[in-house]
Amino acid sequence: MYDYNPFQWMLVFYIYCVLGWVFESIVVSAQQRRPVNRGFLRGPMLPIYGFGAVMLLHVALPLDGHPVAIFFAGMIVATVFEYVVGVLMESLFKVRYWDYSEHKFQFQGRICLQSSVVWGLLAVVLPYFIHRPVERFLERLSPLATVITVCVVSVYFVTDVIGSVKTALGFAKLLEEVERMRAEADVVRQQLAAQAERTREQLAQAAQELRAQGTAAVQESRQRILAASENQRLQLHLALREADSRLSERVKRMRVTSKWMVRGNPTLRSGRYPAAIEELRRRLRRNG
Repeated sequence: MYDYNPFQWMLVFYIYCVLGWVFESIVVSAQQRRPVNRGFLRGPMLPIYGFGAVMLLHVALPLDGHPVAIFFAGMIVATVFEYVVGVLMESLFKVRYWDYSEHKFQFQGRICLQSSVVWGLLAVVLPYFIHRPVERFLERLSPLATVITVCVVSVYFVTDVIGSVKTALGFAKLLEEVERMRAEADVVRQQLAAQAERTREQLAQAAQELRAQGTAAVQESRQRILAASENQRLQLHLALREADSRLSERVKRMRVTSKWMVRGNPTLRSGRYPAAIEELRRRLRRNG
Protein backbone atom coordinates (compact mmCIF):
# COMPACT_ATOMS: atom_id res chain seq x y z
CA MET A 1 0.00 0.00 0.00
CA TYR A 2 2.06 3.02 1.19
CA ASP A 3 4.81 3.78 3.65
CA TYR A 4 5.21 7.51 4.24
CA ASN A 5 7.53 9.47 6.48
CA PRO A 6 6.06 12.15 8.83
CA PHE A 7 6.53 14.95 6.31
CA GLN A 8 4.71 12.99 3.63
CA TRP A 9 1.85 12.26 6.01
CA MET A 10 1.61 15.95 6.82
CA LEU A 11 1.49 16.74 3.12
CA VAL A 12 -1.26 14.13 2.69
CA PHE A 13 -3.16 15.87 5.47
CA TYR A 14 -2.86 19.27 3.79
CA ILE A 15 -3.80 17.94 0.36
CA TYR A 16 -7.03 16.45 1.67
CA CYS A 17 -7.76 19.60 3.69
CA VAL A 18 -7.76 21.51 0.39
CA LEU A 19 -9.65 18.83 -1.56
CA GLY A 20 -12.29 18.69 1.19
CA TRP A 21 -12.66 22.45 1.08
CA VAL A 22 -13.08 22.39 -2.72
CA PHE A 23 -15.71 19.64 -2.48
CA GLU A 24 -17.70 21.28 0.34
CA SER A 25 -17.52 24.76 -1.18
CA ILE A 26 -18.79 23.53 -4.55
CA VAL A 27 -21.67 21.57 -2.99
CA VAL A 28 -22.75 24.33 -0.58
CA SER A 29 -22.32 27.07 -3.20
CA ALA A 30 -24.60 25.12 -5.53
CA GLN A 31 -27.16 24.68 -2.73
CA GLN A 32 -27.04 28.34 -1.70
CA ARG A 33 -26.76 29.60 -5.32
CA ARG A 34 -23.91 31.91 -4.36
CA PRO A 35 -20.16 31.52 -3.71
CA VAL A 36 -19.56 30.12 -0.23
CA ASN A 37 -16.21 29.82 1.53
CA ARG A 38 -16.84 26.75 3.64
CA GLY A 39 -15.32 25.84 6.92
CA PHE A 40 -13.89 27.04 10.18
CA LEU A 41 -10.66 28.43 8.72
CA ARG A 42 -10.42 31.55 6.59
CA GLY A 43 -8.21 29.88 3.99
CA PRO A 44 -9.11 27.08 1.54
CA MET A 45 -8.77 24.22 4.02
CA LEU A 46 -11.13 21.96 5.95
CA PRO A 47 -9.05 20.14 8.60
CA ILE A 48 -11.77 17.59 9.34
CA TYR A 49 -11.27 16.17 5.83
CA GLY A 50 -7.50 16.09 6.29
CA PHE A 51 -7.76 14.24 9.60
CA GLY A 52 -10.50 12.03 8.21
CA ALA A 53 -8.47 11.04 5.14
CA VAL A 54 -5.37 10.22 7.21
CA MET A 55 -7.47 8.13 9.59
CA LEU A 56 -9.24 6.28 6.79
CA LEU A 57 -5.95 5.51 5.06
CA HIS A 58 -4.60 4.07 8.29
CA VAL A 59 -7.78 2.06 8.78
CA ALA A 60 -7.43 0.60 5.28
CA LEU A 61 -3.78 -0.45 5.78
CA PRO A 62 -4.34 -3.59 7.88
CA LEU A 63 -7.58 -4.46 6.05
CA ASP A 64 -6.24 -4.34 2.50
CA GLY A 65 -8.23 -6.67 0.25
CA HIS A 66 -11.30 -6.69 2.53
CA PRO A 67 -13.54 -3.85 1.29
CA VAL A 68 -16.52 -4.77 3.50
CA ALA A 69 -14.35 -4.66 6.61
CA ILE A 70 -12.82 -1.36 5.43
CA PHE A 71 -16.31 0.05 4.91
CA PHE A 72 -17.55 -0.71 8.44
CA ALA A 73 -14.27 0.14 10.15
CA GLY A 74 -14.03 3.45 8.29
CA MET A 75 -17.66 4.24 8.99
CA ILE A 76 -17.30 3.65 12.74
CA VAL A 77 -13.97 5.43 13.18
CA ALA A 78 -14.95 8.48 11.13
CA THR A 79 -18.38 8.77 12.78
CA VAL A 80 -16.85 8.71 16.26
CA PHE A 81 -14.29 11.28 15.13
CA GLU A 82 -16.98 13.55 13.67
CA TYR A 83 -19.01 13.34 16.87
CA VAL A 84 -16.05 14.09 19.15
CA VAL A 85 -14.95 17.05 17.01
CA GLY A 86 -18.51 18.40 16.99
CA VAL A 87 -18.80 18.19 20.78
CA LEU A 88 -15.41 19.81 21.37
CA MET A 89 -16.01 22.67 18.92
CA GLU A 90 -19.44 23.41 20.34
CA SER A 91 -18.05 23.36 23.89
CA LEU A 92 -15.26 25.78 22.95
CA PHE A 93 -17.02 28.12 20.53
CA LYS A 94 -20.72 27.79 21.55
CA VAL A 95 -21.75 27.00 17.98
CA ARG A 96 -22.23 23.93 15.84
CA TYR A 97 -20.60 24.22 12.43
CA TRP A 98 -22.64 21.40 10.92
CA ASP A 99 -26.08 20.21 11.90
CA TYR A 100 -27.89 17.01 10.93
CA SER A 101 -31.03 17.69 12.97
CA GLU A 102 -33.24 17.58 9.88
CA HIS A 103 -31.80 14.25 8.70
CA LYS A 104 -33.35 10.90 9.51
CA PHE A 105 -31.50 8.60 11.91
CA GLN A 106 -29.41 11.38 13.43
CA PHE A 107 -28.03 11.77 16.93
CA GLN A 108 -27.93 15.18 18.62
CA GLY A 109 -27.59 16.79 15.20
CA ARG A 110 -23.87 15.95 15.22
CA ILE A 111 -23.88 12.66 13.34
CA CYS A 112 -26.36 10.88 11.10
CA LEU A 113 -26.65 7.59 9.23
CA GLN A 114 -26.31 9.24 5.83
CA SER A 115 -23.02 10.90 6.78
CA SER A 116 -21.73 7.67 8.35
CA VAL A 117 -22.48 5.69 5.18
CA VAL A 118 -20.65 8.31 3.11
CA TRP A 119 -17.64 8.00 5.43
CA GLY A 120 -17.72 4.23 4.97
CA LEU A 121 -17.88 4.50 1.18
CA LEU A 122 -15.08 7.05 1.25
CA ALA A 123 -12.97 4.63 3.29
CA VAL A 124 -13.31 2.07 0.48
CA VAL A 125 -12.91 4.46 -2.45
CA LEU A 126 -10.11 6.56 -0.98
CA PRO A 127 -7.17 4.09 -0.93
CA TYR A 128 -8.00 2.39 -4.23
CA PHE A 129 -9.03 5.35 -6.39
CA ILE A 130 -8.84 8.86 -4.95
CA HIS A 131 -5.47 8.42 -3.30
CA ARG A 132 -3.69 6.94 -6.32
CA PRO A 133 -2.93 10.32 -7.99
CA VAL A 134 -1.93 11.77 -4.60
CA GLU A 135 0.43 8.85 -4.08
CA ARG A 136 2.04 9.34 -7.49
CA PHE A 137 2.48 13.04 -6.70
CA LEU A 138 4.22 12.18 -3.43
CA GLU A 139 6.51 9.72 -5.17
CA ARG A 140 7.60 12.30 -7.72
CA LEU A 141 8.22 15.02 -5.14
CA SER A 142 11.79 15.03 -3.88
CA PRO A 143 12.41 14.74 -0.10
CA LEU A 144 13.74 18.29 0.04
CA ALA A 145 10.76 19.67 -1.87
CA THR A 146 8.42 17.75 0.44
CA VAL A 147 10.03 19.22 3.55
CA ILE A 148 10.03 22.76 2.16
CA THR A 149 6.40 22.50 1.04
CA VAL A 150 5.27 21.11 4.37
CA CYS A 151 7.13 23.82 6.32
CA VAL A 152 5.69 26.65 4.22
CA VAL A 153 2.15 25.29 4.33
CA SER A 154 2.46 24.57 8.07
CA VAL A 155 3.33 28.19 8.81
CA TYR A 156 0.30 29.33 6.83
CA PHE A 157 -1.93 26.66 8.41
CA VAL A 158 -0.92 27.44 12.01
CA THR A 159 -1.34 31.18 11.39
CA ASP A 160 -4.80 30.59 9.95
CA VAL A 161 -5.78 28.32 12.85
CA ILE A 162 -4.70 30.89 15.45
CA GLY A 163 -6.56 33.69 13.66
CA SER A 164 -9.66 31.55 13.17
CA VAL A 165 -9.73 30.46 16.81
CA LYS A 166 -9.56 34.10 17.90
CA THR A 167 -12.41 34.89 15.51
CA ALA A 168 -14.49 31.97 16.80
CA LEU A 169 -13.96 32.97 20.44
CA GLY A 170 -14.89 36.55 19.57
CA PHE A 171 -17.94 35.28 17.72
CA ALA A 172 -19.07 33.42 20.85
CA LYS A 173 -18.89 36.71 22.79
CA LEU A 174 -20.79 38.43 19.97
CA LEU A 175 -23.58 35.86 20.23
CA GLU A 176 -23.83 36.49 23.96
CA GLU A 177 -24.02 40.24 23.34
CA VAL A 178 -26.63 39.89 20.59
CA GLU A 179 -28.69 37.58 22.79
CA ARG A 180 -28.63 40.16 25.60
CA MET A 181 -29.71 42.93 23.20
CA ARG A 182 -32.50 40.76 21.86
CA ALA A 183 -33.68 40.04 25.39
CA GLU A 184 -33.79 43.77 26.15
CA ALA A 185 -35.82 44.42 22.99
CA ASP A 186 -38.17 41.54 23.84
CA VAL A 187 -38.81 43.05 27.27
CA VAL A 188 -39.86 46.33 25.64
CA ARG A 189 -42.11 44.45 23.21
CA GLN A 190 -43.74 42.63 26.12
CA GLN A 191 -44.24 45.96 27.89
CA LEU A 192 -45.88 47.35 24.75
CA ALA A 193 -48.26 44.40 24.58
CA ALA A 194 -49.04 44.65 28.30
CA GLN A 195 -49.61 48.39 28.02
CA ALA A 196 -52.03 47.91 25.11
CA GLU A 197 -53.92 45.31 27.13
CA ARG A 198 -54.11 47.63 30.15
CA THR A 199 -55.48 50.39 27.93
CA ARG A 200 -58.22 48.12 26.65
CA GLU A 201 -59.11 47.08 30.20
CA GLN A 202 -59.15 50.69 31.42
CA LEU A 203 -61.39 51.76 28.55
CA ALA A 204 -63.79 48.89 29.20
CA GLN A 205 -63.87 49.64 32.93
CA ALA A 206 -64.39 53.35 32.36
CA ALA A 207 -67.24 52.64 29.96
CA GLN A 208 -69.00 50.51 32.60
CA GLU A 209 -68.50 53.06 35.39
CA LEU A 210 -69.67 55.98 33.30
CA ARG A 211 -72.52 54.18 31.56
CA ALA A 212 -75.07 56.03 33.63
CA GLN A 213 -73.46 59.42 33.03
CA GLY A 214 -73.66 61.57 29.98
CA THR A 215 -71.92 61.06 26.68
CA ALA A 216 -69.63 64.03 27.30
CA ALA A 217 -68.25 62.52 30.53
CA VAL A 218 -67.63 59.17 28.83
CA GLN A 219 -65.85 60.84 25.94
CA GLU A 220 -63.70 62.93 28.28
CA SER A 221 -62.66 59.84 30.25
CA ARG A 222 -61.80 57.96 27.08
CA GLN A 223 -59.64 60.81 25.81
CA ARG A 224 -57.80 61.02 29.13
CA ILE A 225 -57.06 57.28 29.13
CA LEU A 226 -56.02 57.27 25.47
CA ALA A 227 -53.74 60.28 25.95
CA ALA A 228 -51.93 58.61 28.86
CA SER A 229 -51.71 55.38 26.91
CA GLU A 230 -50.36 57.12 23.83
CA ASN A 231 -47.66 58.80 25.90
CA GLN A 232 -46.55 55.47 27.40
CA ARG A 233 -46.71 53.78 24.00
CA LEU A 234 -44.56 56.49 22.44
CA GLN A 235 -41.92 56.09 25.16
CA LEU A 236 -41.85 52.32 24.72
CA HIS A 237 -41.60 52.62 20.93
CA LEU A 238 -38.66 54.99 21.33
CA ALA A 239 -37.01 52.52 23.70
CA LEU A 240 -37.64 49.68 21.23
CA ARG A 241 -36.23 51.73 18.35
CA GLU A 242 -33.15 52.51 20.42
CA ALA A 243 -32.65 48.83 21.27
CA ASP A 244 -33.06 47.85 17.62
CA SER A 245 -30.65 50.61 16.55
CA ARG A 246 -27.99 49.37 19.00
CA LEU A 247 -28.38 45.83 17.67
CA SER A 248 -28.13 46.98 14.05
CA GLU A 249 -25.04 49.02 14.83
CA ARG A 250 -23.44 46.04 16.55
CA VAL A 251 -24.08 43.83 13.52
CA LYS A 252 -22.57 46.48 11.24
CA ARG A 253 -19.45 46.49 13.43
CA MET A 254 -19.03 42.72 13.08
CA ARG A 255 -15.61 41.70 11.89
CA VAL A 256 -15.48 40.60 8.26
CA THR A 257 -14.25 37.18 9.37
CA SER A 258 -17.29 36.77 11.63
CA LYS A 259 -19.57 37.62 8.70
CA TRP A 260 -17.72 35.05 6.60
CA MET A 261 -18.26 32.52 9.36
CA VAL A 262 -22.03 33.00 9.32
CA ARG A 263 -22.34 33.15 5.54
CA GLY A 264 -19.91 30.29 4.93
CA ASN A 265 -21.70 27.88 7.26
CA PRO A 266 -25.41 27.77 6.35
CA THR A 267 -25.99 24.97 8.87
CA LEU A 268 -24.33 26.93 11.70
CA ARG A 269 -26.33 26.41 14.89
CA SER A 270 -26.02 27.27 18.56
CA GLY A 271 -27.74 25.32 21.30
CA ARG A 272 -27.21 28.18 23.74
CA TYR A 273 -27.91 31.14 21.41
CA PRO A 274 -30.18 29.88 18.60
CA ALA A 275 -32.17 33.11 18.34
CA ALA A 276 -28.97 35.20 18.17
CA ILE A 277 -27.72 33.15 15.20
CA GLU A 278 -30.99 33.66 13.33
CA GLU A 279 -30.97 37.37 14.19
CA LEU A 280 -27.49 37.74 12.73
CA ARG A 281 -28.48 35.85 9.58
CA ARG A 282 -31.59 37.97 9.11
CA ARG A 283 -29.74 41.26 9.52
CA LEU A 284 -26.81 40.20 7.34
CA ARG A 285 -29.23 39.23 4.56
CA ARG A 286 -30.99 42.58 4.94
CA ASN A 287 -27.69 44.45 4.81
CA GLY A 288 -26.53 42.45 1.80
